[in-house]
Amino acid sequence: MERMEGMALSTGLVSGVAVKLSYELQRTFSSSNAGEADLITKTDVQAECERMDLALERSKRDLDAFATIASDKPSLTAAVEMLSAHMTMASEIAASVKQRVSSDLVGVENALVSVISQWASRLQQIDSEYLREHEMDVRDVGQRMMRHLLGVSPNSDVDVPVGAIVVARELIPSDAIALAESGAVGIVTEFGGTLGHTAIIARSLGIPAVSGISNVTERIASGVTLLVDGESGTVIADPTEIQFDEFTGRMNRLIDQADEKNVIDIGPCKTTDGTAISLLGNVGLLSDIDQVLRRGLSGVGLVRTEFLYLQSHVRPDATAQRIVYSQMADAIGDRPLTIRTFDLGGEKLPPFLSLDPHITPSSLHLRGLRFSLVERDLLREQLMAIVQVAQSADVRILFPMVIGGHDFAQAIAMVEEAVKECDGFRRPQIGAMIETPAALFCLDEILELADFVTIGTNDLTQYLLAADRELAAEKDPVTAMHPAVLRAIRQIVVTAERWDRPVCVCGEEASETEFAELLIGLGIRELSISPPRAIALRAAIGKIDLAVVGELARRALACRSPQEVRQLLAAADRSPFLNQGQHSSPPVPGASL
Repeated sequence: MERMEGMALSTGLVSGVAVKLSYELQRTFSSSNAGEADLITKTDVQAECERMDLALERSKRDLDAFATIASDKPSLTAAVEMLSAHMTMASEIAASVKQRVSSDLVGVENALVSVISQWASRLQQIDSEYLREHEMDVRDVGQRMMRHLLGVSPNSDVDVPVGAIVVARELIPSDAIALAESGAVGIVTEFGGTLGHTAIIARSLGIPAVSGISNVTERIASGVTLLVDGESGTVIADPTEIQFDEFTGRMNRLIDQADEKNVIDIGPCKTTDGTAISLLGNVGLLSDIDQVLRRGLSGVGLVRTEFLYLQSHVRPDATAQRIVYSQMADAIGDRPLTIRTFDLGGEKLPPFLSLDPHITPSSLHLRGLRFSLVERDLLREQLMAIVQVAQSADVRILFPMVIGGHDFAQAIAMVEEAVKECDGFRRPQIGAMIETPAALFCLDEILELADFVTIGTNDLTQYLLAADRELAAEKDPVTAMHPAVLRAIRQIVVTAERWDRPVCVCGEEASETEFAELLIGLGIRELSISPPRAIALRAAIGKIDLAVVGELARRALACRSPQEVRQLLAAADRSPFLNQGQHSSPPVPGASL
């Protein structure tokens, strides 16, 4: 018996027999993928490009076959959209490969390795877990074409029997779709995140999935009985009889509960004293809207639009973007859809910008709205698309990394120009993301112009604490639990109340129960989170007493380190504070409750 701790990707409990996939997606592309690095002559270029065209054609044939499987299952709407994106990506990769073959005079395999490595590296550097997950999609497409170039079958040769639990180092999205036609009941992998397509597909199929199990294919043998807990992220291999019986009992209880309540509770989200908390969803793709609706969320608090740009070698025009935003607005219905304009700049440059010799050099070090105001043509196209959709739907515009009233006023003026240009009759609500120390010092001038503000806790934490969150050590106190971050949030809430402007928090930490308690205690009434985390958070909020979390927040503001904040939360009595006094801790200047 071996118990393994991992990360839950898709909830549920399942027992079954392990079946290891013989095919595993390589984590990196290297020269070994393509054999010896071979140089070619100019007379070989056409033949090499024709090989790439053939591999592209066969890859698209594979993707068409998967799309046929997915289209027959309503729960896999997300997969159909993903496969469409893969086909577009494959065409763009093939074009880049042929260009590399012609310019560098290298064989097509080596050119493919180079292009995929460049794309994957670019995605790995993005400061967004959601977008970093798409690095797997790039490798999926690249590896599929590579196998066709090398004459290797792109499909797994393992039959997955009914009741099997698939075990692999990594399950690529297209192979995850194939599980819809198999007898698989669970997934266990070493690699894969909660925001990746494989996790989304597993949740759509209702298959419990756990990732993050190191050396999983060495530790689990085919034919071994597995107990997969998609709630806690644990896997037990070769369980004892007692463990198996206890696990089966839990499974049966969950089935009984599902029979009693087979739909997600979409009632109001309130604390015990009746205070309403609005839960919204963070999305990046049209398919994510379904999760927002299924989880009973009040709308979309953040549409990340960077994905439309980061995979493209051509500038997305207003028409192409309008189609995407219109589909999202139609899907969400009468609920609000808040679209954040592209947050590019720095390391986050799409191919069409990073390869553009005419890009403004001074803009390369900028981020967020400042970058957008330099690349005005790009911003103007996006605003035209959003404004057009906003004429018939509750669509709102959110500008990232607003610095102060000056840059925000310029952005608002561009929105108003777009309204006039498209003969619109309604200007959408306009919000500002508060993510920098500069914005904290300019709150009044921002709030005077804004219809609402959104706090991006990820970037706010990074810039306030002068840290690179990607390079921070595990014990480094780079966390939104830091008292400085909590005081900044309280300052935003107090100032926004004075201007009568709503405040939303959209950082992923908002879905963590303890941090959500502090946010609500600090005065936040809107949280925008990853939809799969909504059920647990809704349940936790339903047990919150406003007086209790208000007192917790007040005490947290007086702490001096995130460790003190966590100790405070761990030791706190969640029952209502009675006769404990309201001023047992010293006040914090500028952050009083």
